[in-house]
Amino acid sequence: MIDLITSGADMLMGAGFAAERISINDRDALIFENPTVLGFLFGYTDSSALVERWVSDSKRAIADHQLGLRRAGPKAWNTYMVFLCTEPGDYRQSVALAGIEEDLTGTRKIARSGIRDSADLGAALLPLLPLQSAPKLEAVDIAAEIRQRTTQLPTRAVEAFLSNAEESVVLQVLEQIA
Repeated sequence: MIDLITSGADMLMGAGFAAERISINDRDALIFENPTVLGFLFGYTDSSALVERWVSDSKRAIADHQLGLRRAGPKAWNTYMVFLCTEPGDYRQSVALAGIEEDLTGTRKIARSGIRDSADLGAALLPLLPLQSAPKLEAVDIAAEIRQRTTQLPTRAVEAFLSNAEESVVLQVLEQIA
């Protein structure tokens, strides 16, 4: 089973956040921050505990860190409360988690259940993480690519073009071919 606080810290720090383990309501939690966002991450064993405790955990985090939140200025508008649990919830609990996310009172919220591995954690934290869809392109041998795509042209003309010769020499070769 995944340790939500440790794995959450690792993932957020990998995305450029500063993160620190703290105690809120006598339980481990995580506080995280980057130049535009700050927040708190709470881990629960099941959805029932999450639904029961999220309000008190949220209020306590804000009360304990109110001075820091005030100093954060405009960044305080991007304060997140992340509530995660390892066990999947039933339909009623899933509806309750959706209701938590829709409650925009004071902070933005992420509430997810069934976080069993780093892929689940990454999906839950996706709103906080940088875009993940950058293409990964392999190095291309441009000369070979040009040779492959110019099969209708005479080989001598293609080689003249690729030879770094003066433009006038390439034109001369093209005139001789034509």
